[in-house]
Amino acid sequence: MTQQQYEESLQKAVVAAQQYLEMPPMPSEREPIEETLAVDEILDGTETTKMVFTDITYSTPHRERFIVVREPDGVLRKATWEERDRMIQVYFPRQGRKMVPPPVFREENIKRLFQEDRHEELLNRCLVQFEPDAADYIRIRNQTFEDLDRQEKYDLLRSTRHFGGMVWHLCSQKKIDGLLVDMLQRDLLEDAVSLVRLYHMVHPDTTCAKESQGADGRDLIKLFIKMESQRPGYLELALQVYPESAAVSS
Repeated sequence: MTQQQYEESLQKAVVAAQQYLEMPPMPSEREPIEETLAVDEILDGTETTKMVFTDITYSTPHRERFIVVREPDGVLRKATWEERDRMIQVYFPRQGRKMVPPPVFREENIKRLFQEDRHEELLNRCLVQFEPDAADYIRIRNQTFEDLDRQEKYDLLRSTRHFGGMVWHLCSQKKIDGLLVDMLQRDLLEDAVSLVRLYHMVHPDTTCAKESQGADGRDLIKLFIKMESQRPGYLELALQVYPESAAVSS
C-alpha cells in the first residue's frame, strides 16, 4: 500500500467511524394521524376489506408521501403511522426491517436481553425496525436506559452511539446520580462536570442551575450534590478522592 492509499484508507475509516458513532435522534413521539378526507355512503358495503392507496413516486420523501385508506363503510381517511410504515416497507423495503416486529421486541424477550447485558444490540435492532419518533421505539429505548440505570451498568453503552441518548434521557428525568457516581469512580471528573452542566442546561430553572453560575470542576459537583442530588451521601463519598484544588478546563 502506497502512502497515498494508506491516507485514503485512513480517511475512509475515520468517516465510517463518525457515522457509526453518530448519536441517534431523540425526537418527541409523533402525533397520531386521525384525519378523515371524505365520507361516501354510497360505497358502504361494496367492499369487505380496507383498500390502501399509496403514492410510490420514487423521489418523494417518505414523510411527505400521500397514503390514504378507504374503509368498507365508505370513509376515506389518511393512513395511520403504522399503516404508513407498513406500506412504505412494501414498496421501499429497508434491509433488516420486518413487516411485523419480530418476537425479540416482546416484553419477556426484552427482559432476557437485559439479563444477558445485550442492551446495545436491542437498541441497534430498534433503530432498524422502528422510526426514531415511533411510540414502540421510544418505549423500548427508554426502558433500556432505565434498566441500565437501575443496574448501574452504564459502561455497556460507553463509546457507543447510544451513550449520549442515555445521558440525555437521565438528565431529562433528573436521574443522573448513579451515572455521576460511576463517572467519579472511573476517574472521569471532566465527564462528571460535563454531565452536571448538561443537567443545568436541561433544567435551567432549578436553584442549582442559578446558584452554580461561574462554578467549575469539583465545586460545581459539590453544588449539585447539595441542592439536587437524591443520593448526596453516596456522591460525597465518590467525590472525596478528588482534592479541593481539582479543576476542569472549560
